Amino acid sequence: MPTLTEATFTAKDEAAIRSLSDAVVRYIRAGDWANWARLYAEDGVLQPANGPRVQGHRNLVAWGRSLPQVEDLAHDNVRVWGEGNLAYGTCGYTRRLKGLPPDKGKELIVFRRASDGGWKVVAASVNSDLPAATVSGAK
Repeated sequence: MPTLTEATFTAKDEAAIRSLSDAVVRYIRAGDWANWARLYAEDGVLQPANGPRVQGHRNLVAWGRSLPQVEDLAHDNVRVWGEGNLAYGTCGYTRRLKGLPPDKGKELIVFRRASDGGWKVVAASVNSDLPAATVSGAK
């Protein structure tokens, strides 16, 4: 199948992207929002569960710092596919934020190969498996 690039997606690329999942968990658990945001492209977009879209490093850092303390985070069933300079991945997550009930959900992430050959997140969408909270007063 023809591609738009001469670059091939290799097992090394898949391993590099899988290591980004480990870095996400490590940075978020440590509250290191600046390094977490650097995993994204400059114009990278996060679509968090139950929240508005967040774009760009500065906004990603501010969003992360606005969260309650992350007590635990884990990814499971990390899967990666790619072709050329683009890749995507899916995973499940479990998360505990201080003062909130545990959360479980899934993520869909799109990656682009950077000019240095590394990979950056260009878009991530997070979706909780928990039922949406009901709006007070709704009938």
